[in-house]
Amino acid sequence: MAPSDMFFPFGSLSLFVWAFHMVVYHGVALGFEALDRSGRLRRFRVRRPERRGWRALLPLVLFNQCCILLPAMLLLERAGLAYAGPRHLNPVWFVACLPLMGIGHDVVQYAGHAAMHRLGLRFLGHRVHHGTGASRAVSACYMHPADFVFQIVLPYLVPLVLVGGGGADVAFHLLTVSLGAVGGLYEHSGYDFAPALAGVGGRGLLARLARAAAPLASSHAHGQHHRFADVSFSDGFGSPGLCDTLLGTRWDRKRPPRRGAPPGEASIGETPPEGAPPAAP
Repeated sequence: MAPSDMFFPFGSLSLFVWAFHMVVYHGVALGFEALDRSGRLRRFRVRRPERRGWRALLPLVLFNQCCILLPAMLLLERAGLAYAGPRHLNPVWFVACLPLMGIGHDVVQYAGHAAMHRLGLRFLGHRVHHGTGASRAVSACYMHPADFVFQIVLPYLVPLVLVGGGGADVAFHLLTVSLGAVGGLYEHSGYDFAPALAGVGGRGLLARLARAAAPLASSHAHGQHHRFADVSFSDGFGSPGLCDTLLGTRWDRKRPPRRGAPPGEASIGETPPEGAPPAAP
């Protein structure tokens, strides 16, 4: 099905999905910003807020989303590799694609992320992102444009193409792009609700579900990556963390590098300990 045959008022499914992503991303980011300013839920904050505010971080985020992510999505649609095809996926395939997308995201992000740290690919500008302390939600996409390609665009679009492009199934595309946006925002927000969930008492179903969900709701892994750099390359909120588990780089299975360690142990942009102001990029 050609993009022109779409029934969307935008004239393009990829454009519609991108616009929805923007609403979700910036709506949730502003929600966290409101929490930061009001001080509500302060007890769930585990990292001190990035000293640069939302306004200072926003321009680079918008550049990446508008000038890199959107053209890449439009290009795949035009090529017929994604956002084109049947309007409804087979229900079984719809459900199967969700974990497949998660696994694909984990593998692609780990490969690019670990390469930047282990090979010292400084020309990709990963230090810009590590100049933040994973302590403001909007900073999830605050990164050098080349880094944005490897950390955001490829981990989303490569698995999407590999599972068949998702057809023109609106529900599938809106669900996947929303889960990715919310997960990234949360793990960069500086908040962590997992301890509260783990501490829910009682034997009822809701209490048991809350305790079971606690490990999945933790933002600690990505916070540790920003702190020590050489741990948890893809292990984070919403990620299965397969590569970090299999390759022994999960934050809780690998001894973090010593502060002041030689280059190569934590070669890109270590940030100060949690609770201390992050360094400038």
